[in-house]
Amino acid sequence: MVDFYKEVEAITPTITAMRNHIHENPELSMHEYHTCAYLEEYVKQHVAYDRLKRVGETGLFFEIKGTKPGKGKTLVFRGDIDALPIQEDPHMHPCSKVPGVMHACGHDVHGTINVGAASILSHHKDLFSGSLYFFIQPAEETLQGAQLFLHDPEIDFNKIDDVAALHCSAEIPAGTVGVRYGAILASADEVHITIKGKGGHAAHQHTLRDPVVASSAVVMALQSLESREINAAHPVVLTISTIHGGKAHNIVPDEVVMTGTVRTLDPEDRDHMEEGVKRIATDVAKAYRCEAEVEYLRGVPPFVCEDEWVDRARRAGAKMLGKENVLTMPYAAMGGEDFAFVKEKKPGIFVRLGSRTPGGPYGSAHSSTFYSDPKSIPTGMLMIIGIASEYFGFPAGKY
Repeated sequence: MVDFYKEVEAITPTITAMRNHIHENPELSMHEYHTCAYLEEYVKQHVAYDRLKRVGETGLFFEIKGTKPGKGKTLVFRGDIDALPIQEDPHMHPCSKVPGVMHACGHDVHGTINVGAASILSHHKDLFSGSLYFFIQPAEETLQGAQLFLHDPEIDFNKIDDVAALHCSAEIPAGTVGVRYGAILASADEVHITIKGKGGHAAHQHTLRDPVVASSAVVMALQSLESREINAAHPVVLTISTIHGGKAHNIVPDEVVMTGTVRTLDPEDRDHMEEGVKRIATDVAKAYRCEAEVEYLRGVPPFVCEDEWVDRARRAGAKMLGKENVLTMPYAAMGGEDFAFVKEKKPGIFVRLGSRTPGGPYGSAHSSTFYSDPKSIPTGMLMIIGIASEYFGFPAGKY
């Protein structure tokens, strides 16, 4: 049996150095030019790929074909690579060298563990039939990247059978992975509400139809959707995040614009929230003699993992990391994930990759102090190999 532990151990210093380089030189969504080229060069030098191409300007696709006799199936692994517009805390190590930009969600880890695992798997093609596809994806944070792969004419989704992605999680310790039956991530929809009234002098309120007051009432009334119209056992989030209106303290504007997000796990709840936001905004604004225009933009769907795939991931984790290091996530995260656009079309799994130093500080995702413990890198590569082992049926693991 191939000693995958020895092979992962051998390349971990290189993959860690690559991760640190990408972390120090982060690039925002759709601008990952250096990151993509850097990973592409590694693939060209260290992966025995059968097909390699750019997807858009900053995405990368490559295929590894098994040589074991048999038809086999095709499995996708995704690793996203974009950073966020956040100024990193200067005490972090490694630390971003780009002002106002940092990897605050672990995408530097995701890209590198995928090419690292791919390099190992590509030199053992004789162990499996079928194909491994790797999506090195830009622009997850802006929900654009997965669509590039979905719409690429050279990637035939009819040939894809299943999909998988690992994602760093500060909620669990490095060296562990987390899975969950059913929904593990929420849908993420966008709301734009414009309240139109009649502005004028703030001291002459009787001559106005005040959109500021109406907007305030709309914000408060919308909270009743979660508390009074959705089953209390169903997680739902409705947050109004921005309110813009007016330019002077003594002038009431003609309109106020609000934006927010809605997150759900259940398709029926998603439909109800869209109807409810439109209904409440319209009717409450009318009660204040104003008008509401509501634009409800559906974003990513919930990421729902099939039971068969969760069982497979648990087996993979148990044999590669030890059963005690495979955790069941107690609840779904209400964040969204654009790989759900791909997952919606195929069965698959989303695995949480522990990034928090055991006993160390918590660094929340999308914060200036997010970090990923170096142990997450070999853990991630072992898990990718383990999932491939379980999927294609070749031996791996020591537990």
